[in-house]
This record gives sequence, structure tokens and C-alpha cells, in this order.
Amino acid sequence: MKILKKYISPILTLLVLILFAIYLYNNPEILIRLKNTNPLFVILIMILYLFVFFLEGLFILVTLKIFNKKIKSLEGWYIATFSRIGNYLLPMRAGAVFRAVYLNKKYNFEYSNFLATLYGYYVVFFLTNSIIIFTLLLFKAIVLKETYITLILFFSVLIAGMIVLIFLRVSLNKIFKKSKGIINVVISFLDKFLVGWDLIVKSGNLFIKLILLAFANIFVNILIVYIEFISIEKVGDIIDVVLYTCISGISLFISITPGSLGLREGVLLLTSDSLGLTSSEVMELAFLDRGIMFLLLLFCLSVILIFFKKINLKEIFFGKTNDI
Repeated sequence: MKILKKYISPILTLLVLILFAIYLYNNPEILIRLKNTNPLFVILIMILYLFVFFLEGLFILVTLKIFNKKIKSLEGWYIATFSRIGNYLLPMRAGAVFRAVYLNKKYNFEYSNFLATLYGYYVVFFLTNSIIIFTLLLFKAIVLKETYITLILFFSVLIAGMIVLIFLRVSLNKIFKKSKGIINVVISFLDKFLVGWDLIVKSGNLFIKLILLAFANIFVNILIVYIEFISIEKVGDIIDVVLYTCISGISLFISITPGSLGLREGVLLLTSDSLGLTSSEVMELAFLDRGIMFLLLLFCLSVILIFFKKINLKEIFFGKTNDI
């Protein structure tokens, strides 16, 4: 079982890459069209993605401020970008692990509190995206007479679940006060996590800022998707563009493979009817977006390695070492 868990992600990633290669082999016209993409569109998409990284950095700044930890905006961008690189190029959201260790080693930020901020990011992001998707699906059902019952039910349950998680208040130490050993350690950690989440929710204006940042993130991603639609000469309805953006955003959190490779495409293919897209258009958008993101992350990695030399990652992660 352990061996299976260890290799399931690489095996799935390899399988998806093979399927992508087969798809491109059978549909070579996609590569031909992508080669003809206007370079100005590519540059504009990259600039907008850099702004998304900046917003993610602000999200980190705000959550840390709740716990009285302060970092500079530039370092926030650096952490967010490096996390994105880890999540996109490595499986199981490796970027989040990097962020947790980095903040713990450099700022003594407890892992339980980090999990609370990560939990908050997921809840806020899922809630904002789900509300938009649910609203647009209702609009399609009532005004356009296009009803997608399964999706409407799914996102209504998801919204309800996120609201419950926001207001969840449980003291595990009181419930499991007689626990001992490793169980007591786990319960204490989870209780600290819930206390940290409670602090985030009760932070008032700061929590509202997190929600506003989530909406700003979605808005910039909508612009990106709209430009991608234009790039493949798809004149998409604005409702379909927004739906595609939000569903794509939520699916990125399914990170068994690097950057949810194949999983995001699977979700978009399953919901393609509600998005007003054909399967071919979904795949063309996927190749375009992933290609641009891959090039951008390579560029960002180069910038980080060149201009952030003063941030000694080896020292942060492993402590100071004396020359022999």
C-alpha cells in the first residue's frame, strides 16, 4: 500500500502525459493553431498571471498579519511564486509544503497556524468561486432555459459546506480531554489549528480583505481566460468565460498530479456543455494555458535564482553551517 501511494502520482502523471501526446498526435491542427497565437496575447496573459501571483502574495501578507507576523510585499510575491512553481511542477501541492517550512524556519510560524491560513485560503476560494458558479447556473436555468441540475445541486451543497466550515467552533481538547500519547498530540495540534482559524474569522476587516482578494483573483483570471478564448478565435459568451474560469480554478485544488495535470481538463470536459465549449476547444485552451504558465514559471524561477540570492534557502531550511 505504501509503495502504491508513493508511485501513484508519478504513474498518473506519466499516463496523462501519454494521453496528451496521443491526443496531439491525432489532432495536429491544435499545435498548428497554437503556433499562430498572437505573441502580444501571450505577453499580456503572462503579465496578468504575474498580477495573480502578486494577489496571492497579498493573501499571504494579510493572513500573516492576523497572527502578528509581518513580511514585505516583495517577499510575499516571492513566496507565492515559489509556491506556485512547486504546485505546478510537483505533485500533491508541494508548493504549500515549501511555504509552510519556509515560514516556520524564518518567522517561527507554527504549522498549526499555517494550516489554518491554508484552510482559510481553500474555504474562501471555494466559497467565492462556488457562489459565482451557482449564480450563473441559476441564471442560465431561469433566463436562458439551460438547466444543469447536477451541477446546481453540487455547488449548492459545496456553498453550504463552506459556510458551515467558516462558522465551525469545536474545542477538541474538551471533547478528548482524557486522550493520551500520540492521540493527545494530534488532538492538541488540531485544536491549535481550529483556534487559529477562529482568529482568522474573527479578525473582522482582515477577513473581509481575504474575501476581496479572492474576488480580485477571480476577476484577473477571468481576463486571462477571455484573452485565451480570443487567442483560439473562440467568441465566448461572458457567462461561459466566467464559468470556465471558476470551474477551472476549483479543479486546480485537485492536486494529485503536478498542476492538476489531466484532472482539470477532465473536470472541464465533463462540464463542457454548461460552458458552451466543444471537447476540442477545451483541450486547445488547456494546451495554450499550460504552455504559457510553464514558460512563465521558468522565467520566474530564473528571476528568483538571480535576484533573491540573499534569501539563503539552505540556511533557512537546514540551519547555519560552519565552513570546515
